Amino acid sequence: MESSFDVGKDVVIDFIDVNVRSRVFFVMDLREIPRNAVSREHRHLRKRCLCLTVKKVYSEFTLDHQNPGPDMCPQNARILLVDDETTLLELLGDFLREQGHEVILADSGIKALDLYNSELPDLVLLDLKLPDLSGLDVLKHISSRDDETGLIVISGVGSTDDAIEALRRGAWDFLVKPFLNLEFVLHAVNKSLEKVHLKRENRLYREHLEEEVQRRTTELRQEIIARKRIEEDLRRSEMRYKELSLTDELTGLYNARHFFRQVQAEVERAMRYKSPLSLCVLDIDNFKQYNDTYGHLNGDAVLSELGRIIQKLIRDADSAYRYGGEEFIIVLPETNREEAARVAERIRISFFEHAFYPRKGSGVHVSISLGVTSYCPGETVSDLVDRADQNMYAAKKCGRNTTVCR
Repeated sequence: MESSFDVGKDVVIDFIDVNVRSRVFFVMDLREIPRNAVSREHRHLRKRCLCLTVKKVYSEFTLDHQNPGPDMCPQNARILLVDDETTLLELLGDFLREQGHEVILADSGIKALDLYNSELPDLVLLDLKLPDLSGLDVLKHISSRDDETGLIVISGVGSTDDAIEALRRGAWDFLVKPFLNLEFVLHAVNKSLEKVHLKRENRLYREHLEEEVQRRTTELRQEIIARKRIEEDLRRSEMRYKELSLTDELTGLYNARHFFRQVQAEVERAMRYKSPLSLCVLDIDNFKQYNDTYGHLNGDAVLSELGRIIQKLIRDADSAYRYGGEEFIIVLPETNREEAARVAERIRISFFEHAFYPRKGSGVHVSISLGVTSYCPGETVSDLVDRADQNMYAAKKCGRNTTVCR
């Protein structure tokens, strides 16, 4: 729509209603619109004009409308035209079909909603003035259900407020009729279809991204589980290696290397708390002869059984060690000499009562000799171990299979 008005001396207003980037601009060639405009129509126009300079508006208009170019013309879109003016409906329909689009026509709001639900158009051109429903209600229904369907509203001259309300409710763009140049319509359609395409691409990209994130999250979770399993296996292996470095594999008891660290700690604890600490040294009687007679495998069975009996008869607070080939040591914290002697006797009797069968026939009983002593304040670990060892040898001299405690 073009008009020209004389507004006072040397002031001429030329304006055109155009659609630029989803906004309505009144493009003006003017120096100033007087505040005392001479007519009500002039004052009305002044209120409607956006406060933009001619240079800025004209620049945007030129960039957006002068030459859209062939690459800005999406093809094969499904477009729903909604208008109660049959002539305009057919004119726009034919024009858009010539651009390669599939066009669906509706002359009422109810029909428009039915076609929208059944045809799922890419773009809707919607007149705000319909005979049965408000165009804003139709717009609200569509925009609330789908944000990927383009929405261009059509309003007549003087319906700018409705157009602005439509934009506020979700319309992407609007056109003002009558259309003086269908290229403006085509440009608005192409821009909206480009936006539809971008929205769908973005949605597909987000969906792909979400799937990829989910896949990577699953892989990462599986990787973490596998890594934790490996770490747990390594931890068990480390514990096992540590245990093997401290224990005797045959008997299951601690080895001599661990004994010296542990007994030193127990001596220091006994000194600190002035608590009793006892030691028991035991040795298998005639073990070399048993090995020579029945073989080392049967000898190992004797060692293993003795380790089992010791572990069975001592407390959790006590600790037992394979000190040498057939020699063992038991550390008994919080235990005086008499109590330690009773523990030694239980072990001696239980072991001797066990029968071994290295060959078919009657069982063979093996005895042990034990030396028991208690820690005396001020002495060293070596003094304590030597005294227990001497008591064990004294038991052997007494005929073996006995306990010496002193």
